[in-house]
Amino acid sequence: MNQSEDLVQQARRCHDEGRFGVAADLLLEAFRQEPERVEVLRELGHLLRVVGDPRGAFDYLNRALHLEPTDGVIVAELVLALHELGRPDDAVRVILTALDAGLDQTAFTDCLFHRS
Repeated sequence: MNQSEDLVQQARRCHDEGRFGVAADLLLEAFRQEPERVEVLRELGHLLRVVGDPRGAFDYLNRALHLEPTDGVIVAELVLALHELGRPDDAVRVILTALDAGLDQTAFTDCLFHRS
């Protein structure tokens, strides 16, 4: 496991414990090390959405989506962030584009209903 993977794992544990500030610091360090790593972008987006920053979440998740356009977790998190931003038409566009690219509908819906 490389250092950024270790940081992501630590951040997940902190998130689960409700230590969101520490989780954010760990994820930001992982982002500085590997700014194009999908896992880091996805986790940062999720964390920001959970703590009430859907705009920040959108930025990281949109970047992740460009790297992995059929990742069900990314699509679900991005749809939730867009919903929270009051942008339902954009959320629908994200879903349709991901489906056209080959998104597994089952994986997406599972992620959507279990990560909200």
